[in-house]
Amino acid sequence: TTDKLYNLDQLREIASGNEDFVHKMINMFLDVTPELLNRISAGLQIQDWEEVKSAAHKMKPSLDMMGINSVHTTIRAIEERAKNQTNLEEIPDLYFKLEEILQSVFEQLRAI
Repeated sequence: TTDKLYNLDQLREIASGNEDFVHKMINMFLDVTPELLNRISAGLQIQDWEEVKSAAHKMKPSLDMMGINSVHTTIRAIEERAKNQTNLEEIPDLYFKLEEILQSVFEQLRAI
């Protein structure tokens, strides 16, 4: 088995044992996050750094809530570079790392 790339402890704590709530939040995450990923990708392609920053910023809370620690610094690095427009050439690699990990997370969560 693959290691879980997420950790629902924090979500379960917030839900205080309400598994319906946990599943609602997982489904919401699976609805919203791929869309935000697409926004980052689209913004990257046309170098719309405001869009990249905005989508990355919106993604942070749910990544944290789902306990996806492996992208904790990645999403912040993307937001930071887009915001300050510094080291922009690093964003594509950061994005590919983010995208790769999140695709695996989506698969794992859909299997729950």
